[in-house]
Amino acid sequence: MTAINSLVQLQDIDSQLMDLEELQGDLPSKVEDLSFRLEELKSSIHAAKTRIAEIDAEIRQLEGHESDRRTKVDKLRDQLYLVKTNREYDALMSEIDHLEEEIDTEENRELDLMQEKEQLEEQLKFDESQIGELDVQLKTQAGELEKRVASSKEEEIRLSQNREEILPTIESRFISKYDRVRQAKNGIAVVPIVNHSCGGCHSKITPQHETEVRKGEGVHQCSTCRRILHWINTA
Repeated sequence: MTAINSLVQLQDIDSQLMDLEELQGDLPSKVEDLSFRLEELKSSIHAAKTRIAEIDAEIRQLEGHESDRRTKVDKLRDQLYLVKTNREYDALMSEIDHLEEEIDTEENRELDLMQEKEQLEEQLKFDESQIGELDVQLKTQAGELEKRVASSKEEEIRLSQNREEILPTIESRFISKYDRVRQAKNGIAVVPIVNHSCGGCHSKITPQHETEVRKGEGVHQCSTCRRILHWINTA
């Protein structure tokens, strides 16, 4: 078998493999995108729950500190009636003022934390509603993709085996040329001459060039698009 005949067969196999891949459509990318979004949501939900737990712990701690300080303030106020000098009175009042400032600071911190918690809970509620919808979508899309893959798997295996059998029969330099053109031309590297023109870019082929291609000897390329040309004998 000549190099060009082997390349024609290789192109036919690769074209069929591309057709099988196209049967899957954009399902693989959709499944991948849904999986990514689902993982992002799960991570967001976990982070929100963790932060809410941290906020609850900090609020409890602040409430404990406030309770202790209010108890101290009450005791200090009781002592005000027992002091005998202005100096002692001023010292007690200074301590009371300091404790009340700390209580105000902690109360403001509590308000900030409660506001943050409320926002997190709203986002958490939304994310949890979204995760259910995404999970259903992912299972549906993944199931459809699995069906399409399964239906074409046997044919894909057969074509891949045929491809592996043909490759050793072609010189590496021709394989390299084929791969370069195929990558540059959306998977189509080998085309026939049709009406004296390249079957890929439709540029005119000179009579001498067409004659060389018709002989089936060597590997000839279109001078315009560089696709590999072959002749289909209709006689």
